[in-house]
Amino acid sequence: MRVGIISVFVDYHRRGRKNRLAMQPGIGPLLAGLLPRGVEVELINETWRDPDWSRDYDLLFISSLHSDFDRARQLSHYWRRRGAKTVFGGPLASAFPDLCQPYFDAVVVGDPEASVPEAYADFERGTLRPRYVVNRYDSGLVRTPRFDLIDRQSLTPLCLEATRGCPFQCEFCVLTGLGTRHHVRPVADVVRDIGHGQHAVRRRWLPLRHRVVGFADNNIGGNLPYLRELCAALAPLKLQWYAAATFNVVTNPDLVRLMSRAGCRALFVGLESFNPAAIRDMNKNQNVITKIRAAIDHCRRNGILLISGLMINPLTDDLDYLAAIPRHLEASGLHLPTFISFESPIPGTVHFLRLASRQSPALLPSALLRDFSGYTLTVRPQRAPLAEFVNAYRALVGRVYSWPHRLRKLADDFSYFLPGGYWFPALLDSIDTLAVDPVPDPARSLIAGSDTPPPESVPFCTSDFDSEDEYHRITAPWRVTDEDGTALGQWLTARPIFQPSMPPQQQQRSARRVAAG
Repeated sequence: MRVGIISVFVDYHRRGRKNRLAMQPGIGPLLAGLLPRGVEVELINETWRDPDWSRDYDLLFISSLHSDFDRARQLSHYWRRRGAKTVFGGPLASAFPDLCQPYFDAVVVGDPEASVPEAYADFERGTLRPRYVVNRYDSGLVRTPRFDLIDRQSLTPLCLEATRGCPFQCEFCVLTGLGTRHHVRPVADVVRDIGHGQHAVRRRWLPLRHRVVGFADNNIGGNLPYLRELCAALAPLKLQWYAAATFNVVTNPDLVRLMSRAGCRALFVGLESFNPAAIRDMNKNQNVITKIRAAIDHCRRNGILLISGLMINPLTDDLDYLAAIPRHLEASGLHLPTFISFESPIPGTVHFLRLASRQSPALLPSALLRDFSGYTLTVRPQRAPLAEFVNAYRALVGRVYSWPHRLRKLADDFSYFLPGGYWFPALLDSIDTLAVDPVPDPARSLIAGSDTPPPESVPFCTSDFDSEDEYHRITAPWRVTDEDGTALGQWLTARPIFQPSMPPQQQQRSARRVAAG
């Protein structure tokens, strides 16, 4: 019995490069941990390496983001023709199971902890079902990830979840579309898994990796009392760890100091925009633009590198705002965001449904699913002509990621980190600042429907298809809008799958309390 687990990756910049410096997907080790220990399991993180096309699998689990789905269904077809059964999961499978079903032997809707062991058992009996649905999270079903299987496909293989979900309701977020929720694991279980992971990687290449832990949580600060309890348990372990959190966490000075003492050395925080109108449009009310500088400085004083990206909102941002972003970056102390992308209305999100329901089409015509990655414009700019908006974006990215900007960021950050002896955030900062290269290829249009196709491919042969119709069905990119920019009806069918644990009004009050700390 040979089982494969593939985390699909398509280069959003469409250069065909791997992204080994990024945090690798945690879904592979998590799924492998749910399978019986005697099973031969191979993990493939496509951010790190290509699949071995000569390998045979009995059962293949595939996960992907929405914009990578063309490749996911092609991978499925490739190995189905070679005898494997394929199972697909992830946010697209949960939001649109009926659309995904024809391309896989089974589709997993919801969390994998209950469904993956059940699917595996059914496969062994020869009774694999087309669909497995789990809409309730049970922390007791979480198993220790198989860190040993990912050791050579990640610079920091000790990456796991302490929590899942986020209590906020940002309209662009896939989590909001699937249903707002936030769950926590027992702190003792998290500490146990870290210990097992340290044992698995301690004697492997690159020393001290067993001291670096990544938390793959959507928002590790979604429950502040839990975060404090987690920090108290992590402090004695003498780790260096990184995570993602919402803005309210870094505006709480006491919490930042507590996280620093517990070993936190980097936080990704979604700042998103310096435009108040864009923040309102995103329903990201936990962000307070006037507090960005104080939050960044306080994090740096406590040895925490604050990493963030920016999104350009075609509905609210004009050319003057785009031209002013470098000034905002310098004034805030962020200097260099990890990315500058377009706000993308991913199908199934509240943002997508809002735009798709407008009487006058807000989406660009002939948009493909692969265009909804954030690095191709899919929304009609409302405050500038299309060509001028795209050109202003190109100019902005080229200016922000110039070498003088990069060096100013390092000089500013090091003035905080080095006097305090914080070598690890300084190292991360250097890698993140010097290695990032998001300047788009001049050959790309950056416009949905006409942008350069991704260079990734699957080595199909003629015998892999029974007809021209099948070839087109498997290889043609999926469309989201028609020639007028109207969303195709199939993309209007998504419904939340996770039920909130409290009524909507109480949920909103709870989110406000979380934001307030």
